[in-house]
Amino acid sequence: MKDKITFKSITCLIVFLGGLIYGARTLQLIGHRPPIIFITLGISILGLLLLLLVSLRNGNERYFKKFVMVAVVLLAAYGITEMVCNEKYQEQVAMMKDWDVDLDTVSDGVYTGESDVGYIKAVVEVEVRNHQLIRVDLIKHVNERGEPAEVIVDDMVADQRVDVDGVSGATNSSKVIKTAVKNALLQGVQ
Repeated sequence: MKDKITFKSITCLIVFLGGLIYGARTLQLIGHRPPIIFITLGISILGLLLLLLVSLRNGNERYFKKFVMVAVVLLAAYGITEMVCNEKYQEQVAMMKDWDVDLDTVSDGVYTGESDVGYIKAVVEVEVRNHQLIRVDLIKHVNERGEPAEVIVDDMVADQRVDVDGVSGATNSSKVIKTAVKNALLQGVQ
């Protein structure tokens, strides 16, 4: 019986350490993902730690089964939260279309716009003079792999339009940046 308890305690420890390592790797994405994901992950890891400690302290079959059941529920809750947030993000990005803004209708000025889809956020400052884009500054761009999309702000000024080609491999960031610029320009529409 003692060997089984040791094996089960080791199993609990492995599950906890796996969750802890995954959590530590995920922490580098703070700011890139919705906070609810990290809240759920934190609760899962704390729950796993508590159950591990109870399992190690009491070391009986009843606690081991509870540890496994609760671990599955906590990790499933985290997984479901991640899936729901990702699905919402994908839907929001898919709806981003029609970036045409008639610059002839935009008054001179400096406008700030933003677009936030949870995983990607862009804040821009746009200057318009004589119905032309003078500059588009990317103030903030929260992304995971979308940094290459940042060049499109220069393309917008060069082409004098918002709806420029996106950057391959950074399509979603391209869409979010274009939407932020569109939102800025809409503030100046006469």
